[in-house]
Amino acid sequence: MPKLKPVVKVFVSNLFCLIVILVITWIHLLIFSPEDLTNIDLGDNSNTPPKDILFRVRKEINSGRTFECSESALNQYLNSVVLGKENETFSKLVKFDSVAVRLEEDEFDLIIIRKLNGEPLTFSAKFKVVSTNKGIEISVQSGKFGKLNVPGGFVSLLYPGIVSIADLLEVEKEMLSRPISITLKRNWLQLQQRG
Repeated sequence: MPKLKPVVKVFVSNLFCLIVILVITWIHLLIFSPEDLTNIDLGDNSNTPPKDILFRVRKEINSGRTFECSESALNQYLNSVVLGKENETFSKLVKFDSVAVRLEEDEFDLIIIRKLNGEPLTFSAKFKVVSTNKGIEISVQSGKFGKLNVPGGFVSLLYPGIVSIADLLEVEKEMLSRPISITLKRNWLQLQQRG
């Protein structure tokens, strides 16, 4: 194998370093660019929950009827219930803004929206929902840090935030532990007693 001239070695080495720096910069640009939220119905921003959604769920399910909820009403309800706060270390730079859910066919995205120096910063996880005879199975499919798509394994970095949201929704989790089936459609959630 022929020896490379020192000038060529330096050029190749510098080119490689430049490519690595550009890739790292591109990844950071994707992470700090917020996910497109225009296709999510965030509901009314008046911070008033829509006509006690939890009461309506109980009433409909207990009477054997199907409960349907729009993405807008669900997001409005979540934002009236989930009031987040950042860790002391980051609270000067990053502020919790809201939580949003994007409902799709048999899956949903849980999106945590923060503000970094007033600019939106998003983290999301895509969950697949399957209703079986044993109950409701929810599995992580993938995630996003800003506009950077990541495999499901990376969503474990969001796990503490997701768990703290789930802890706030204790009554809602109890409702989902009942023998019900869940159907997700574009912009709609449907709950009914399992028969």
